[in-house]
Amino acid sequence: MKTRKNLALGLSGLGLILAIAGPLLPGGIHLAPNDPPRTGHVTDLVATAGGDILAGTQAGEVWRFRDGVWTRINQYLGEQPVIAMLGEPGRAPVGTAGGLYFAPVGAPPLEERVGSLLATDQGLLAGTATGVRRLVNGVWQVLEPKANIYCLHDQRTDAGHWWHAGTIGAGVFSTPAGDPATAWRANSEGLPADVKVFGFATSRGGRLLAGTDQGLFWQTRPGEVWRSLHPELKGQRVLSLHLTTDGGAQGAERLWIGRDDGLYSFGISDEDDGLITEDPLLPADTVENQPPFGIGRIVSAGDRIMVGAGAVYEYGPTQLRGWYWISLAGVILILIAGWLMPRPPSATPGAGAD
Repeated sequence: MKTRKNLALGLSGLGLILAIAGPLLPGGIHLAPNDPPRTGHVTDLVATAGGDILAGTQAGEVWRFRDGVWTRINQYLGEQPVIAMLGEPGRAPVGTAGGLYFAPVGAPPLEERVGSLLATDQGLLAGTATGVRRLVNGVWQVLEPKANIYCLHDQRTDAGHWWHAGTIGAGVFSTPAGDPATAWRANSEGLPADVKVFGFATSRGGRLLAGTDQGLFWQTRPGEVWRSLHPELKGQRVLSLHLTTDGGAQGAERLWIGRDDGLYSFGISDEDDGLITEDPLLPADTVENQPPFGIGRIVSAGDRIMVGAGAVYEYGPTQLRGWYWISLAGVILILIAGWLMPRPPSATPGAGAD
């Protein structure tokens, strides 16, 4: 009887541990869906200064991720695909396939595809299919050259301050930030002919990186020859770039790369003779865990990475896959323990009677 009771108590304790531990067991670092209940593909993903994540969709919706919960922002954007956000709609301009929404007060309509926005001290810059537009004194200035602008970027270094425009098929154009009315000059020496530029990033040391349809390139300042950064990316489409602080060597950074086949990264560091790669190109996850669509946006959310690839995915610690089976096993052990536990003897009828 005593042995059976001890066995039941042991099984009950083990079952309780398994039932509680199941959802708490770590499953490693993975890319896992963290998607709003959206309509249409996710077309833009940005991080706000307040730490929120905003996801714009093909259907003109914008969702906010805060404190682990997605909520929809109730603003009308013409049911047009959201392409470029500087912040929350209504408080900041939003570029869509049908034009600019929530432009600064007094700005005339900009009714063409706005694929990129850049807020500057000299006025709002908008990248369109026909060139860069600059808003100054309530007027949209048309800046040369005429090109299909895909992305705009601000580069600040000890040597100067520039703005850059990445184009579809015409390489890179750049201009000094202090004189925005100056025509943007071609800045594509060293880049492949007819290259498509999908994204920029600036390293801690001020070097400019460009992700293109034909690889990854870098330069220190406009006018210098672009150099290929990583041989494994030569000829590959680099759809998005994002830099974070690397936990390794002092001064090193980790460059996150969105490609058609998933999320990758490697360490970089700024040296006197240029930008140096610290390790091989590493996939963020196994093939089966990578998104099925190309990664067009990468942002940081605290110590995690979030990416836009048709849906939103989060790269970080996950639960152990199949943890519920562990919890279920714990519940079964508790039931078995209850069945094994000895019952107190029944009172004999008439016992204790004189």
